Amino acid sequence: MDRNREIARLLAEQPRRGMTRRDLLRRVGLSAGAASLTAVLVACGIKKEDTADSGEKNTLTTDEEVGNLNFANWPLYIDRVQGRRPTLDDFTKETGITVNYKEVIDDNESFFGTIQEPLSGGQPIEWDMIVVTDWMIAKMVRLGYLEELDPSLIPNFTANAGQIYKDPSYDPGNKHSVPWQSGITGIAYNPELTGRDLTSFDDLFDPAFEGKVGMFKEMRDTFSLTLLSMGIEPLDATEDDVVAAQTKLIQQRDDGIVRNYYGNEYADALVRGDIWATIAWSGDVFQLQFDKPELQFIVPDTGGILWVDNMAIPEGAAAPIDAMKFMDFVYDPEIAAQITAWVNYICPVPAAQEILASAEDNYTRTVAESPLVFPTPEMEANLHSYKDLDEEEEQLWNDLFGEIIQG
Repeated sequence: MDRNREIARLLAEQPRRGMTRRDLLRRVGLSAGAASLTAVLVACGIKKEDTADSGEKNTLTTDEEVGNLNFANWPLYIDRVQGRRPTLDDFTKETGITVNYKEVIDDNESFFGTIQEPLSGGQPIEWDMIVVTDWMIAKMVRLGYLEELDPSLIPNFTANAGQIYKDPSYDPGNKHSVPWQSGITGIAYNPELTGRDLTSFDDLFDPAFEGKVGMFKEMRDTFSLTLLSMGIEPLDATEDDVVAAQTKLIQQRDDGIVRNYYGNEYADALVRGDIWATIAWSGDVFQLQFDKPELQFIVPDTGGILWVDNMAIPEGAAAPIDAMKFMDFVYDPEIAAQITAWVNYICPVPAAQEILASAEDNYTRTVAESPLVFPTPEMEANLHSYKDLDEEEEQLWNDLFGEIIQG
């Protein structure tokens, strides 16, 4: 198949989607984990499939191809055109493996709650492959809940993944996971309201913006950016460092600079002009710029956070070979381009950019040209990772953060 022509055809026939996964959450005013998306998806005309497989799990040995892959993902996180999922269809045509694809992950913690009990008891779950965020990957690796990958079965990852996605701190050597899509936590602002360009995280502490700054309810994002602004690498942060970050954030709050601590709804406040500058996710700003082109997104000079959603295989999965074949398939640059043209998050396959840039569709070329989908080397060089928190650290960080946003 000429995939360039296929991508162009699919893009030409689909209505412009206009909503990302985070955008859907934002528009209905849900923070991550606040509620199930089932009713929302139905209201939007998107069916959220049943969460359970009607048949029993396949009990073939794990060194064989099963021929069916049970895949759990987030809503609106793979290409969908007129009721079809082209990437899944292409995979089945190429390999003969069918995919039981379910949009059952609304947030990391609630999904983990559905699989923790059987995994902790050494029992398999219904999913052969899941997509969870980097810090959850680290947690599941630490608990022994993920299978190790066979690099010989995913050569496309080795050949085509961006260097920044190889050997990550949350999963050294990519032993248990490979990225699905990613994004950046940085700063968004409206220069028409701020009256100047912003470059630093400390710009969010400027008294000139009193009552016009948005901060996140997401503990990991807010603490990580604050630590970076203090010259502290989040991965190395001590208890004293986090207490110092809390002190800085409490001062910002008490000075009246913060309008509110937001979940996904921060983007609406930015569009309305309620806030002039805010912590932000790159994927949201990319979408917002179509209606508000004046909005800007920056990686602060002291650094931003690269968050990565990863494919992984739960311990004891029935079809790990099928899962790794799918992982390899989506690291084909043409397939990666097909997915990225629809989801608009950061693509882990740099070669997909050239494919998208050659499309006749203007929107697709815009995706290819955006540094919010294909970050520049300068941006990548200034990106950092979340710290992998053990249970004691996570409780401490949450307690300290709760004192900020509830004060």
